[in-house]
Amino acid sequence: MAIKPLDGLKVLDATSNIAGPYGGAILADLGAEVIKIEVPSGDPARSMAPIDGDKSAYFNIVNRNKVVKEINLKSTDGKAELEGLLRTADIFLTNFLPDRLLALGLTPHELMSKHPQLIFGNLTSYGATGVDASTPGYDATVQARTGIMHLTGEPDGRPVRAGVSVLDIGAGTWLAMGILAAVIERGKTGKGSLVETSLYETGISWVSYHLAAYQISGDASVRSGAGHPTFSPYGIFQTSDGDICIGVGSDGVFAKLCEQINRIDLITDPLYANNVDRVANKGTLHSEIERSLQGHDAIYWAQKLGAHGVPADLVVPPEALFNDPQAKEVGMLLPNPDKESLVKWIPGLPIKINGVRPEIYRSAPHRNN
Repeated sequence: MAIKPLDGLKVLDATSNIAGPYGGAILADLGAEVIKIEVPSGDPARSMAPIDGDKSAYFNIVNRNKVVKEINLKSTDGKAELEGLLRTADIFLTNFLPDRLLALGLTPHELMSKHPQLIFGNLTSYGATGVDASTPGYDATVQARTGIMHLTGEPDGRPVRAGVSVLDIGAGTWLAMGILAAVIERGKTGKGSLVETSLYETGISWVSYHLAAYQISGDASVRSGAGHPTFSPYGIFQTSDGDICIGVGSDGVFAKLCEQINRIDLITDPLYANNVDRVANKGTLHSEIERSLQGHDAIYWAQKLGAHGVPADLVVPPEALFNDPQAKEVGMLLPNPDKESLVKWIPGLPIKINGVRPEIYRSAPHRNN
């Protein structure tokens, strides 16, 4: 049975690239009618490598379950067409900087004055106000600005970008969450709301722990590689044939780890008696554990530790998920309705409602459909 809690809501999605469209895709997955407003030159996301006809890998992901309508927002006819759509729309999404909103006559004040029930969602790089409100930014540049890049990488290496677009996907998720809250509010008051978020604000929220830790300790944030500044042992460990990731977050879990690797002596060693000690001596502890893991391969240890209450798993590339039985069991990978596309499977929303995951019922739109 299809799950469409937002059935009946009409969304005009004038966003482009990744973050804004992902917010629109969330609403579409949940059943809203989402019309992608695409400029005549096309969404830049269509040409982000690798390409699948007139759709890229990214475009397939962030524009599923939408239909497309090409509108030149600068032309008189285009403005009139958009205005006609806005009369029956519940939600309007953009990711335009303030200057562009003003130039197009699409500021929240203008639109919401004409359409008081309209929910206006705008996603920007650095926020809607402030000295950097009109500054463009991408996931990587804002990762740099908010400290995420500083925190990512090996301790003795240079800062690196997180391997996935955490700010794009995160900001898109906040946008959708804010829209859902505004829908509930409109049900109470009958009035629309302005929902705003940005890559920058998302980045600040992602480094919350580090900001709090600095205020307590006064110590500058440092890179921990695959490890963690707060817990030990935590990170990547070598086995006889490859790597596994182990995460220990308490003394109890540490004791279980030591039992499973036949190193109960480490439990009472004063160097590792509690987590603070283990963090202080994480280098020597890491070496002790790795020596004990050499007798078996990564699959053996991941299965054994996991079965005995120790968080541990294999280090694999994303494409390994296609053959991961757990991914099949939870039904996270959904078939792409476009049978001609090279993209056969698309991850659905990571939520279920009454045991059912929202489906992908329409592939990302081709140009001029």
